[in-house]
Amino acid sequence: MISFLTLILGLAYGTLTVEFSTGSEVTRIDLYIDGRLATEVGPPWKARLDLGNEIAPREILAVARGADGARLGDARQWINRAKADAEARFVLERDDAGKATSARLVWSCPSSPEPTAVDVSLDGKPIEVPDPLRISIPSYSSGASHILLADLTFEGGVVATAVVSLGGETKEDVDRELTAFPVRLTGESRDLPGPARLQGWFRVDGRDLTVAAIENGTAEVVFVPSGLAFQELKRLAGEERPRRSDRSPPPKELDTHTIYRFLSPMPQTVPGTDTATRVFPISEDYTSIDGPFLRVSSHAAFTQSASLPRVAEAVAVSGLSATTRERRRAVVLLLGKGTLEASDFDAGRASRYLSRLRVPLQVWRLVPPETPVAPGWPDALDVSTIRGLRSAFRTLREDLAAQRVIWLEGRVDPSKVEVSSRAVGLVRAR
Repeated sequence: MISFLTLILGLAYGTLTVEFSTGSEVTRIDLYIDGRLATEVGPPWKARLDLGNEIAPREILAVARGADGARLGDARQWINRAKADAEARFVLERDDAGKATSARLVWSCPSSPEPTAVDVSLDGKPIEVPDPLRISIPSYSSGASHILLADLTFEGGVVATAVVSLGGETKEDVDRELTAFPVRLTGESRDLPGPARLQGWFRVDGRDLTVAAIENGTAEVVFVPSGLAFQELKRLAGEERPRRSDRSPPPKELDTHTIYRFLSPMPQTVPGTDTATRVFPISEDYTSIDGPFLRVSSHAAFTQSASLPRVAEAVAVSGLSATTRERRRAVVLLLGKGTLEASDFDAGRASRYLSRLRVPLQVWRLVPPETPVAPGWPDALDVSTIRGLRSAFRTLREDLAAQRVIWLEGRVDPSKVEVSSRAVGLVRAR
């Protein structure tokens, strides 16, 4: 009855045009942005939308109506949120008591029929997957909530995530829609009570949300190297001294449950029908198993590009990359010598956007302290020395360790979720 002809890719702000395809019965379209009526659209089914200058996750809802005003259908599109280029879900198999004993993964990826890697975990603990069509689920308590997660990686770095909640108060394993909401432990709290005891902790539009599970599994970090950051990292690698004992920690080691990658601030331009889309090259995923950070970064350096660097835009895009799989996350801007900026918006707007996505942002300065940092970025950590780099990684590890992902029942906008007074002193939105 109605569908979008305009697919909004990348970062969207300011004024843009959206176009629709409708059936012959449709006489008007009511267009909503974040639940509020923005405009009414008639033939030729095209509208101009003013999203403002701030970059924020938004939902566009188009409702098709007939001559009598009756609702005939609708179409939705998220903008400024990570979009999946592939989809996956679990099909559960149960025993006579109704408890899930195994699962089968089904997926769809237009660009690649088969995944190159499949990673499955139960409550953050990896599960061996010799066959994704027959995954044995470890024994679990039906009285507690659990999260079964799968990450499927396809050629070109395309990722699909499947998630299902097992057990809980209902003691039923249900393949239902869940929303990820990242939080940060505060104060003296080292962990959270079970999902059943979090009733009333999280709300949206005055309504209490039900917690399905709490996840503390894989974390993701996206590094954005600007200027001569890679050269500075190479310099630090040459200055690093061999460890004298196990009591002398290496300058960088994220734990094996943390994935990190690098995103170039120099984009490639892909022409479109009305506007061009900028695509920022990104490296493959790395973990501590691949070797020390300083050595890995020397292999991850990007080839020279003729385009001007767009650092603020790259940081904003990194926020999307860090939320694709809805895990504990962070973005780190690496400031090197000769950092230039050609973005259409400034550091402040990029920082605020990451805050709306609930992605922590750190800035590491690889150059001497007298080098100024652009207004709008958080205070920079000095990583121009091995000692400074070690301290910065300690801060990053602590930040990731304090994060948790709350899986909420239903489909809600995470940017609208609020932490209630019941959780004061224990968690805050991250």
